[in-house]
Amino acid sequence: MTSQSKKVLRAVGFVVGVALLGAAIAAIVRSAPTLDQLRAVIARPDGWLIAWAVAATIGNLVGASGMFYALVRSFGRIGFFEMGKLIAASSVLNYLPMRPGLVGRVVHQEVVNAIPMRRSVLSIVEAAVICAVTVLWLAIAVAMIRFTSARAVGAIIAALPIFCGLAYLMPDHLLWRRFLEAIFWRWIDLLSWAARYAAVFAMLGVDLSPESAASAACIAAAANMIPFLGNGLGVREWAIGLAGPALATWTTDTGLAAELINRCLDLVVVVPLGFSVMPGIAKRIRNTSRGKTSPDMESKIGS
Repeated sequence: MTSQSKKVLRAVGFVVGVALLGAAIAAIVRSAPTLDQLRAVIARPDGWLIAWAVAATIGNLVGASGMFYALVRSFGRIGFFEMGKLIAASSVLNYLPMRPGLVGRVVHQEVVNAIPMRRSVLSIVEAAVICAVTVLWLAIAVAMIRFTSARAVGAIIAALPIFCGLAYLMPDHLLWRRFLEAIFWRWIDLLSWAARYAAVFAMLGVDLSPESAASAACIAAAANMIPFLGNGLGVREWAIGLAGPALATWTTDTGLAAELINRCLDLVVVVPLGFSVMPGIAKRIRNTSRGKTSPDMESKIGS
């Protein structure tokens, strides 16, 4: 696939995502009971649930940052909090059609952190594989809990990836250590998604069981992985909405409303964090580039 065709697909994906998001909002507006639920959330906010949802959203950032940090830290000079800033900024920018956040993070890691671009790109592929495997793992565990009598076995399977955190006790030079660390942080991300869905559905008066919250986390994670759609825009709303009747847990309109609250969480938590760190990231790239590039190239980076 050529670079031009990728740009076209990303532009089309952005338009489709916005259209799907608009359709989700229209569906909510046409549903009087769902609108009443949302009005109640705004008129009588539950401080505990809001704090829970915000903490889970930050947990998503921490989990994603930890995963990418684990995959690249051995190949350059980068700190955990620095990776967190890059993830926050790229999460915001990846809503745009050309996914500039991903490109910007790779450039920063090469220019500032001395991580070769090829290594950064490979880490993205590794992260995609880890994301797919962990979603499948959690889905299997949820299926065992929901549809079989081996609930205890399913719960054990769901808990096993947490023990990947024991990799921090292993010698640093071992090849598999960074993958185990990445799996551990990815699991934190998935558990944060589950906690986030439990909170937003509770705001709408729906109490999710742990396995239902985990199901929602799997669906959201799968939607976020769709290429050419920044952060699963539009698709995540409908995936969560349509999954409710299939799981016999929530209605389609309630699922759409819950995901709309999730998007609002991105706006009030992730977007301000991302925008607040962008100037510092850009400044560091420019400062590091001076002396590494010709004056001509430097002017292009600064523009």
